[in-house]
Amino acid sequence: MLKKMICNIAALCFLAAWPLANASQANLLADNVAVSAKAVRVSETEVDLTVTATIRPGLHIYALSQVKPILATKIDVAKIDSLLSIGTFTQVAEPERSIHPDLGIELLEHHDQAEWKSRIVIKPGQSVVSISGSLFAQACENDRCFAPHSYAFAVEVPDDLVTVDVVDRERTETNSAMSADVSQPSKIEFTLSDLNLAAQQQQSQSIWTVLPLAFVAGFLLNFMPCVLPVVGLKLLSFVQQANSDRRRILLMNIAYTSGLIFVMLVLATFAAFAGLGWGQQFSSAAFTVTMSALVFAFGLSFLGVWEFPVPGFVGTVGGKRPQEGYTGAFSKGILSTLLATPCSGPFLGAALAWAVTQPAYLTYLVFSIVGLGMASPYLVIGAFPSMIRFLPKPGNWMIVFKQVMGFVMLATVVYLMSFMPIASVVPTVLLLLGIGVALWYAGQTPAYESTGRLVRAWSAATVMVIATAFLSFGWLQGVMQARFERAAQRLIADVVDRSNQLATKTDAGKRIQWEDYSPDRLEMLLQSETSVFIDFTADWCLTCKANEAVAIETNEVAEAIRSGNVIAIKADKTEPNPAADELLRRLGNSAASIPFYAVFPAGRPNEPVLLDGLYSSPEPFANAIRGSIKKAGPGSDNPDTKAIGFSNRDSSTVGG
Repeated sequence: MLKKMICNIAALCFLAAWPLANASQANLLADNVAVSAKAVRVSETEVDLTVTATIRPGLHIYALSQVKPILATKIDVAKIDSLLSIGTFTQVAEPERSIHPDLGIELLEHHDQAEWKSRIVIKPGQSVVSISGSLFAQACENDRCFAPHSYAFAVEVPDDLVTVDVVDRERTETNSAMSADVSQPSKIEFTLSDLNLAAQQQQSQSIWTVLPLAFVAGFLLNFMPCVLPVVGLKLLSFVQQANSDRRRILLMNIAYTSGLIFVMLVLATFAAFAGLGWGQQFSSAAFTVTMSALVFAFGLSFLGVWEFPVPGFVGTVGGKRPQEGYTGAFSKGILSTLLATPCSGPFLGAALAWAVTQPAYLTYLVFSIVGLGMASPYLVIGAFPSMIRFLPKPGNWMIVFKQVMGFVMLATVVYLMSFMPIASVVPTVLLLLGIGVALWYAGQTPAYESTGRLVRAWSAATVMVIATAFLSFGWLQGVMQARFERAAQRLIADVVDRSNQLATKTDAGKRIQWEDYSPDRLEMLLQSETSVFIDFTADWCLTCKANEAVAIETNEVAEAIRSGNVIAIKADKTEPNPAADELLRRLGNSAASIPFYAVFPAGRPNEPVLLDGLYSSPEPFANAIRGSIKKAGPGSDNPDTKAIGFSNRDSSTVGG
């Protein structure tokens, strides 16, 4: 009894002390950094917000652009309805730079005090009394770090305007002070608004040089891995057509081409009137989920779970010999083009970049020629059916082949899910399960049943899919998002302590240390005559990932970057990234298509080396990076660093 009483008293004491301990820890973290803010109204609808962090002596925090696994500082402004936009925060003074002794990565540290500025735009006719937010940072000293902490700030917005001259004078004084610091590199006058290569590149090309380029680009799309599943099904349809008359074979392939061209015209509409680049629709989670559902449904049809209602799309799994129909051929053309868009082959970027800057009718023409090039092998076979005599005769092997293609379709679903937002993956899996059950249920009603029974079966299947979609993305996604955020919080708290496990000194030396793209950061680097390598990429871009694996994330490129003190920046378009698209267009890539790469030579920001397409060797990247390094003395310009225009850029990319 006495022992139990002692235990209870100890537990009560622990519970009573726990809040005090937490409060003490919170106070300690809050004392490490003091955060304040200042707001200056520069117009009726614009406010300059300055956030200042005063750091306890002996400690430091990291810059906004600090690379992982070190925890970067982050500034968030509370969003309210009256705010139209919140600009990117830029640091007023450069952080101190050093190399981590164990990880081998660059550290960007702020000591004593750090300031960041942002332009806040207010909706016309609205008023803002105050602006609030938080600065998330981790305070560290030489041999230890404190837990990350969020420091709140709030500031009243003045009604009085400060003239632009005053604001500009403050900026000039700040820039002058930075230039006077001998530790700062030399600076040149340059802003991204000065960068505009599109005009000179467009002058060097005409419609007669672009159309052949577009045709070849479309033809090469047939060999991209995104399209291979449907190419396999097209081969199956050739076997089905073997004994058909020549006229029917030609019409089948014209129907396939019509479906392909139809999607190309839709994409041309998006490019001409919405500024949507090639493959950029995969930045939308809703589009990716929809495509995953469609491809999954096709895969189940090929595996025999259900019969596709479009006449002659795949035929039956067993029994009578399958026959392709015109509607089925048209649908395959649509599917082929949709699956092709995550891939970008040689010459495609050049053709589309030119097309989207032209009048709408030329944009439609170039996209149509790309589609015609993609369909050209099938049109040729349609005109000369004797070319497919090498294919085996129809038989049971076709059933096996089609089922194999079904599994390839399911693998394609896995690929599509790989670049979804993490919180959407599990809801998508549930949606696919619902689709599978619904299609299986509908497939239990044979096609020869009465129209009434077929309508009832497919109506019930549709209700199942809709109910599953509401359950998946109306409830489950919120649950998964909350779980993901909690997991992210735990990872953030552990990231510094686990950094030695994540990367050793040897491994870090072989890897490229990437920064996230920021227009202000790029301007600062180019003004300071620093060489910069930018990789425009996205998780949905299969060609980008192939280049990264084979030609970029290699020892040769990493050594060129490290030895030349080149800054490597990744402009990720997995989700919509307007800032990256704007830079792509300034570089002459008006379609904002990827993969795309730019190497800015030190001191010559208007002469970037531009690369795109598919590569099989790291040499083009390593040579461009080595050629961008600033050389001392006269006559040091390297001819390899001359800007490469769209007219000849792609011709050197095949095979690296």
